[in-house]
Amino acid sequence: MTTTAPTRSFLGRIWMYSREMFPLHLYVPYVVTLYACLNFSAQAIAGTDIIIDIYGIVGMVSAFCMMLLLRTFDELKDVEIDKELFPDRALPRGDVKVSDVATLAIIAFTVLVVINIFFAQETLPWFALMLVYAVLTYKWFFAEKYHRENLFFTMMTHQPLPFFITFYLISTALHSGGLASPFSFKHLILLFLFALPVTAWETGRKIRSPDMETEYVTFSKIFGPRGATFIPYTCLVLSGLFCLYTGWQLKLASAFFVVTIALILYVAFFFTRFILDPTHKNNVMKNVAMVFTTLLFLNMLGHILLAYSVKNIL
Repeated sequence: MTTTAPTRSFLGRIWMYSREMFPLHLYVPYVVTLYACLNFSAQAIAGTDIIIDIYGIVGMVSAFCMMLLLRTFDELKDVEIDKELFPDRALPRGDVKVSDVATLAIIAFTVLVVINIFFAQETLPWFALMLVYAVLTYKWFFAEKYHRENLFFTMMTHQPLPFFITFYLISTALHSGGLASPFSFKHLILLFLFALPVTAWETGRKIRSPDMETEYVTFSKIFGPRGATFIPYTCLVLSGLFCLYTGWQLKLASAFFVVTIALILYVAFFFTRFILDPTHKNNVMKNVAMVFTTLLFLNMLGHILLAYSVKNIL
């Protein structure tokens, strides 16, 4: 495959990359909603006032930068493979340089380190753990060949990362207001509630119908389309059940439970349909996971805001 030399300026190429691979109009509202929901629910569970302070800002910026960092890590890890499997993407087709993506990764990494060192010293241990693990996933834990040949092993070693990220973000919430509220069993449930949808999305996007399989290694190649589907299916249903439990702990309104149950049934319908008939037109699991996660957190955030007051002490 031949690629064309980029003709745009650096900012033009970055803007093109953002539009195609990291659309800000989708990711910014998503990060704000997700982190606000996680932050407010973690504080409410701890029995403290819900406070927005510097730890909340650091947590939100860190959540966005981690999403960008992991996106660029994926691009840089698979440059040569994507030329063969995804030639229409901005980087493989030559409209964006590898150095452009590397620059984005360096910027995201630098912002993460600087804001956490200067403004969130109390959560530095959890931040360091998260960032070190992220770098290890980028380096394939220094066993790239084995990881590329064993997708399930890769999933088992890479999927703890969303849990490290969520634990760190909960920690920023628990240090809001100058307090250090303890991490409880209820927060552990909250951790699974927010981390499992990431696993569902990551596995769901690597499941294909038999007629759409290529040389790209997918979970459906390993477990079959039906067997593989149970991985994201289970993650999303568990996340929904944990959401119900958390809403009960927070004494949210009845409408919260009605919407959450409806979202679980929404997942059940589309995933069961693919299990019964694993065709390409029925393979909407990645989109279903994204819609479910977004609406789940929007519903939870909205009801928390109705039930609790929020103080801004910036």
